[in-house]
Amino acid sequence: MSKIILGVSSSFCANFLRGQVAYLVGHGFDVTIISGPGEEISLLSRKENARLYTIPFTKRITPVTDLFQLFKIIRILKKEKPEIINAGNPKSGFLIMLACWLTGYKGRIFTLHGLLSDSKTGFFKWLITLTEKISCGIAKQVIAVSPTLKTHAENRGILSPDKSLVIGQGSANGIDLLSFRRSTETEIKAQALKKQIGLNENEIVLGFVGRISRDKGVGLLFEAFNRLINKYPSLRLILAGPLIEENPVTKQELRQLYNDKNIIYLGKLFDVIPIYSLTDILVLPSYREGFPNVLIEAAAMEVPVIASDIPGCRDAVSPGTNGLLFASGDALALSQSIEKLLQQKDLREQYGRNGRKFVEENFENRLIWQGQVNLYRSLLEDTQTDRLT
Repeated sequence: MSKIILGVSSSFCANFLRGQVAYLVGHGFDVTIISGPGEEISLLSRKENARLYTIPFTKRITPVTDLFQLFKIIRILKKEKPEIINAGNPKSGFLIMLACWLTGYKGRIFTLHGLLSDSKTGFFKWLITLTEKISCGIAKQVIAVSPTLKTHAENRGILSPDKSLVIGQGSANGIDLLSFRRSTETEIKAQALKKQIGLNENEIVLGFVGRISRDKGVGLLFEAFNRLINKYPSLRLILAGPLIEENPVTKQELRQLYNDKNIIYLGKLFDVIPIYSLTDILVLPSYREGFPNVLIEAAAMEVPVIASDIPGCRDAVSPGTNGLLFASGDALALSQSIEKLLQQKDLREQYGRNGRKFVEENFENRLIWQGQVNLYRSLLEDTQTDRLT
């Protein structure tokens, strides 16, 4: 049985592995996970039969802590002796790739989920770009989670075309089409949530699912929402996701998040499917993405989507088919896109139907998982050939 280590930065990233771990185990892999601690990743490892090592990764640069964590990863590698290591995310991926290189493990894969350096300036942009280049350079193979991210990273000189690939049409884990679908059960949960938060049937819901942070464009979303609320007084904005201290929204935005009667903040949720069920339009105004799962989750639930016209989002939104793209950072363009769908219920419903078909054809999770298994087996064969020669 071949051993594989999967590395992610936080428990929240369990979404990148859900179902995938069990699929790997079912195809003969012995799976170990290295992750930041948390309930989500603990539940996943137990349910899907993987060993779990937790390391409290941070997004900040902490040289002493980072060095200590590097040595801890090296100890894990020496204990587990994996044939394949696949790690992603900026900090954890960099440390795991570095540990693999220092210990001589050849089966190292880096999953590029996005470029954190895109949203930085000055010295920090240079430093983070350097770590991204090192992570991609150390890896024997780099999985870019979307075609436009791959092209973008290559254009920036971070990723070498000869060692990079995209599995299928992109995404780190695909979509579970049985879970993300309209059903009697999802509608019952949505109605219960509507009652709980006091939504009326005549109110139109904008939905946002993701980290509450600057990078995700929460401030831009508020600005667009504020432009529209007087003209559309039945409009409501629902947000679900954790507050991110490392990339916080402004104090003014935080006050609006908690105090605006037209905004409902639900915090971090384990089950976001009811949110999609009661959402009329899903909005993702991010400044950077690798591949935004929330867009294809919403599309699978027949919800039209609006997103920034940036790498990653371009792969999850087919403009005029399942949603709209707007110029990144342009609050007026965002508000105009929202208004277009507010005024055309038939168009919302058309985009919703198209979205389900779009996801079925391109992002079913087993397509992604089988592509990963094929890559791992290919890398195992190469490693065995190297040993024989």
